[in-house]
Amino acid sequence: MLFAFEFIEGNTITRLYFMRLRRLTKEALQRGYLTPELEHARVAEIVPTFTHFLDIPLLMVIISLGAIRPDTWTQFIVGVVAAMLVATLLTLAIPRLYPWIPETSSEESP
Repeated sequence: MLFAFEFIEGNTITRLYFMRLRRLTKEALQRGYLTPELEHARVAEIVPTFTHFLDIPLLMVIISLGAIRPDTWTQFIVGVVAAMLVATLLTLAIPRLYPWIPETSSEESP
């Protein structure tokens, strides 16, 4: 169930978001400034960022469930909650660590 969720989420929400983000970034580079659309996509859309950061913690839960093969649902529940907590913390912390600050140069490139 987790593997199917991870596969579907990774190939829908995350992939579509990053394809759109790549297109918006190319447009901003061509214009030479940060467009409002790119800024909105980077900052305001939290779900794709959250699902991106959920990938590795959820994979660790999948591996631990396969390796330990628990008899109860406790490990599953604790693992999923921990994965969501880690993804939430990363979603809140990482964008603030790496803000988009366009380079300003007084020299023009050839």
